[in-house]
Amino acid sequence: MKVKTLNLFVLFILFCQNIKAQSSYDPGYVLTIENDTINGYILNDIDSKLAYKISFKNELSDSTITQYTTNELLGFGFTSGRVFERMQIKNKNQASTDSSNVFAKKLIDGKIDLYIWRHKKINSNDYFITNNRSGREAQLTKPKNERKEIDGKIYSKTNYKYKNQIVYVENDGTLEAKRSKRLKFGEKAIGKEILSYNRNFQEEYPIKKYEEPYEFSYDILAGIPLTFNEENTAFMIGFFRNKTFVEKTNRISYLSGITYRYWSDNDGDQDYQYESGTPNYREQILNIIPVGVKFQGNSGRVIPYGYIGAGVAAMINTNHVIEDYENVGSQTTFGGIYPTVNAGVGAKIKVNSNYILTEIAPTRLAVYFNVGYSF
Repeated sequence: MKVKTLNLFVLFILFCQNIKAQSSYDPGYVLTIENDTINGYILNDIDSKLAYKISFKNELSDSTITQYTTNELLGFGFTSGRVFERMQIKNKNQASTDSSNVFAKKLIDGKIDLYIWRHKKINSNDYFITNNRSGREAQLTKPKNERKEIDGKIYSKTNYKYKNQIVYVENDGTLEAKRSKRLKFGEKAIGKEILSYNRNFQEEYPIKKYEEPYEFSYDILAGIPLTFNEENTAFMIGFFRNKTFVEKTNRISYLSGITYRYWSDNDGDQDYQYESGTPNYREQILNIIPVGVKFQGNSGRVIPYGYIGAGVAAMINTNHVIEDYENVGSQTTFGGIYPTVNAGVGAKIKVNSNYILTEIAPTRLAVYFNVGYSF
């Protein structure tokens, strides 16, 4: 792809129309300290940003915005079923503010309710569990290594307090709970444990599990090698799909995609210095990337990002056929299938509600400069 073509591609994506909004006020309600329910609209954001305060409008057209903190509400919720309740922090040294309360999102309803408090730090969560029959409750925090010195030697032991806390909340005289040695600290494992327990009482306490939504975004890219050589034609095009769990984080997404790379030698009149052979003059690679992870910075006008993914590629080679020092034709051969590691770093530039992409991506033979459009 010539530089002129690449410039035309950039101009094209600059004029693409917007197709989605970034943030919005969605219908919901707030529950005041006086236990009054007020319907209105809440600014939709990731869980960690809703943990301490929310922005609320009585009407969508209102210019007046009310800020509610954990000291002013018992909870709030969206009509989509996303519900937050105020929880008291038992271990205050983990709080990122002076508040002793947080808004935690309800994941499971049943005899035992499960809530999650997502911190600003990625993959750093606390969980709250409440037994609706006994009133027993607990805050589950990530286990830490405890260091002890005995006889001048330092020993390290992991504190699995959260396992004992789950047993304590589950034990209320109706079903004997036992500590699970294999229970890991995490949303999936703890959620599975609570669901398993709740199934024993689902006639009296119906089970409801909140399914966290996700959104797809799409990237179209095209690029050329950084070491541009007029004697060769080389370019790549790619299409990627990013899956983001929008309530958890806006910094991590899971990607899949497909790329196509083309290279050819434009010097067709070269003199061959050997009697016979099949020198390559064109190479085409189709690369399928089923799984990958994309990281990006905080929201802003310019957002840095990086990604890495695993894939598999198929290569097709086109070769000259040389006999008696003469080019007598060409042949196409299958170059095989091989695993690939796909990576890149770059920046996305906000254009209204979509983005222009610029990135550097290393490949097997060259480093590519790519531009594109994310929508």
